[in-house]
Amino acid sequence: EIFKTLQFPGCVIFSFYKNTVYVRMKLSWLKLRVEGAEQLAKWYKDVLGMKTENSTKGWECTYEGEGCGLILLESAGAKYTSSRSSVYWKIGLALKDVNLARSKIMAANTSVSTASQFKDIGFLCHLRDPSDFSIELLQHTFESNFVAANPEPSLALGQPCNIGQITTRAADIQRSLKFYKDTLGMKLLSIQAVTEYGFTLYFLAYTDEEPPNPDLNSVNNREWLWQRAYTTLEIQHIPGAKMEPLAKTGQGVAGIQITAENVDEIKEKLTVAKYSFNAKDDGSLEAVDPDGMVVFIASN
Repeated sequence: EIFKTLQFPGCVIFSFYKNTVYVRMKLSWLKLRVEGAEQLAKWYKDVLGMKTENSTKGWECTYEGEGCGLILLESAGAKYTSSRSSVYWKIGLALKDVNLARSKIMAANTSVSTASQFKDIGFLCHLRDPSDFSIELLQHTFESNFVAANPEPSLALGQPCNIGQITTRAADIQRSLKFYKDTLGMKLLSIQAVTEYGFTLYFLAYTDEEPPNPDLNSVNNREWLWQRAYTTLEIQHIPGAKMEPLAKTGQGVAGIQITAENVDEIKEKLTVAKYSFNAKDDGSLEAVDPDGMVVFIASN
């Protein structure tokens, strides 16, 4: 077999002649513009246990493993303020024991909401970093299925962790799926209706994995989803809502970055689908999704 798709969570992987392996696409970074990037990176290291490095890209904040990381870009201007009408919402940290993580974060003088089981979605709570960016703690299991594990004292949250979700918002989910699924090649893994609150959550990722239940609306897929080592793109669909696109200057969200083995291939797909984009001198692309989320596409 000359060309074979391999099972490897977190990205689309191929084997050529069974000996050369390369990554085609991955959701790699969330870029944030902040004043005091070094100080914020220190907070992510000390409070959330991320590894930090000052690189040519900015301050990189990462966990071990396949999930995406944060890039903090030094920027002046008005302070970022989280908004329910913004196209960007939050990141989600996936872990085994939310209450343990919550107690560790509160001991570091950061406020965290009370953890609770939110309907049939997950056991979770929320906080904000010092620059007002929203963070969700999402447990691998529902409250009813939780089994406590021994804490790991060497880790800031008492346990391993990864960025499980980057959450954006959309007014027309079909437009969003055309962009992320049909054009950029993400796989739709789960659909979670929250009818009482007027929205539905859609989860996409670069992976060859299949959910346990082929019905993407099934509650049975949700704990499986929260335990993935890679980062999913979570889209909160609010039908007909008017979304505020990302600001281009000042403090705020710069965008998400996808790394690709063949950027020219993505460029061709965007062109065929009639999406506008900027091609940069370094070969990377900058596109904008239908609701105003900036998407950087760079070579891996």
